[in-house]
Formats: sequence, structure tokens, C-alpha cells
Amino acid sequence: MNKDQTWIKKDSDIRKISDRLSRIANILLLNGSFIENPGLLNGKMGIAIFFYNYARYTKNKLFKDYAGELIDEIYEEINSNTPVSFEDGLTGIGWGIEYLVKNKFVQADTDEVLTDIDSALYRTRLQSPILIKDGNDIFGYGLYYLMRLYGKEADDDNLGTLVKKYHLVFLTDECERILIQKLYSRYGIESLKVNSVISFIWFLLEIERLRIFPVKARKILSSAPEYVIDGLQNSDDFAGKGLLQMLTEKTINVIKDKCTMDLLKDLLIRNGNNDPLIPSSDESLVAGFIKYTWQQLVYYSLPVKGGIIISFDKIFSIINDENNWTQRLNSINKDNLGLTDLAGLGLGLLMLQNGLHKAQGSGNRTQSTVQLDD
Repeated sequence: MNKDQTWIKKDSDIRKISDRLSRIANILLLNGSFIENPGLLNGKMGIAIFFYNYARYTKNKLFKDYAGELIDEIYEEINSNTPVSFEDGLTGIGWGIEYLVKNKFVQADTDEVLTDIDSALYRTRLQSPILIKDGNDIFGYGLYYLMRLYGKEADDDNLGTLVKKYHLVFLTDECERILIQKLYSRYGIESLKVNSVISFIWFLLEIERLRIFPVKARKILSSAPEYVIDGLQNSDDFAGKGLLQMLTEKTINVIKDKCTMDLLKDLLIRNGNNDPLIPSSDESLVAGFIKYTWQQLVYYSLPVKGGIIISFDKIFSIINDENNWTQRLNSINKDNLGLTDLAGLGLGLLMLQNGLHKAQGSGNRTQSTVQLDD
């Protein structure tokens, strides 16, 4: 997204964002423990990730301690009825624990603390005819086992590494059954939506990059065009479509089949991959900003340099509107506190705030876009 828009960064802007972050943190402090959902995107795990990042930014131990309390509550609340989904269940919770350890927010041996989750996921996987529940499901098994492997992928003398790679090989075969053989159609799923398609393509690109099962990954990625067409043409999710465009560009650089490459290139040209995706309203812009944030967290936190770039001037004007802000906070309930809503907004502002301080420190007073990065 290359069109330039200039935003002047001032001390007052940074103070305003700090105020917004403080108010978000206060609301989450008061309400986080009352959420029944333990999950990553819609529940306590995502809120804990916000607070660990916020504690590091503010250097306030109170927020770190509260995040730790949320993690304790999550472990106490996990039971046989906890789903496996990435959004609300075990794969997302386990992913979150790995994220916290790998980013040095907590110290732990994840091969020990995630033993029960590993076992539960293995049992559930063996009993499940298909590893997604609906067409918009994120491929949680794949993202979880990739996160478990990162940092250890070269250690083939380690039995734990070999076991993780075994799981990833099986999951690559599962992608073939879902994407090429269309296994989902046998279980009442009509089509795969943007969130699901993104997660499968991301997973396969990582499998190819890590050389775990590269030939099979490239073969399955050759089925991408029909899913990319549907995602780009039949969705109004501008944040999801933006990431799908980026992953399609990466896919073109990986696959060997020239016909598929040309088809994907043509798709990007026809869908204007060089033009920014413009949201239809202020609310959809904020929703897109929040989604950009959790996509940045999930798909860009460790192995891939770079990130999603989003114009900030309009976002800031909405955030700076006191009436809009008050209305947003007044609509908060236990179902919209997670990374897909308030905690995600907070994490996005925190990423931007970090970017602003870095920019000011470098003496650069203007910038066309703000890049979200950890």
C-alpha cells in the first residue's frame, strides 16, 4: 500500500495515545478476569499478551503481575470441554504461551508446560475427521505446531524437534485433503473464507521455507488460485484481503508451475494489488486496524521480517475524537474485550506508540505510513 499520506508526529499526539492506552488498560484490569473465554483472539490469553507488552512499555510491574494472574486463571479454567480452535481454545492458548516465552515475557520450558495441551490436541486430532469446524476457521493446529518448532527447527538431534516435524508433515497432508480434495465439502462447509485461506497459505509457505515438506507444500499451493479469487472478489474484509494479497505475492515466488504463477499474477493485477484497500466507514477502518494488529501478531511475530503497513492519519483522527472514543468505551462488554476488539485496539496503539518514539528518537518528523512491528 504505497500511496503517501503525511502525518506530523507531535508530543501531544504521543500523550493522547498514552491516555487512550491507559483507559484501555484500566477497563481491561477491571473486567479481564470476568471473561469466561480463555482463548487467544476472543479471550483472556489475548488480554494477557496485551498486558505483558504494555508492562514492558510502561515499565510498570502491576500490569505484568496482572497478566500473570490471567495466565494462571486460563490454566485453571481449561477442561475437557475447552475447544481446540485457535480463536477460543487450546491451539491459540498454546500458541500464546509459546509467544510469551519466545519474546521473553515469561521464563518456562514449553516442552513441559504445554505437555497437557500437546496430549489433548493429539487425541482430538486422531478423533477428528477434519481439523476445521467451519469455513472461516483459522488452521490452529498448523499455527500451533509451527510456533512450537520455531527456534528449534535445525536441531534434528532433538527428539522433541523430530516429533514436532512429524506433526507438521501430517498437517501438510491434511492441507492437501482440505484444499485439493476439498474434504470440507463432505462436512457441510460450502467454501473457505478469507481467515481460513490466509492461515492455510501461511502454513504452507512456512512449511516450504523451513524445508520440512517443500515439494508437497508447493504442490498444494498450486491450488491457491481458486481460493484467492474467492477471497479477493467476494469479501469486504479489507484487512484480510490486504494480507491475502501479500501472501499471494509470496506464493508466486515459491511455486514452480508457470501457469499457476501467471494466473496469480493476473489476479493481483485485476484486483489492484498496488492500490490501497479503502474501508467504507470510520468503524470499518477501526475494525480493519484491529484486525491488522492481531494478524501482525499471529503471522509476523517471529520468522518473517517486515509487516503490514497501514496509513495512520485517519485512524488517529477517529481516536482523537472524544465523542467517538467515549461511545466506543461505553459499548464495551465481556464479549468485546479480546484481541479482536478492545485489547486488539490497545495492542495496535501500543505498537504505533513504540513506532512514534523510535521515529522521534531518529529526528524524523514526518512519515507517510506507520509500520506495525513487535
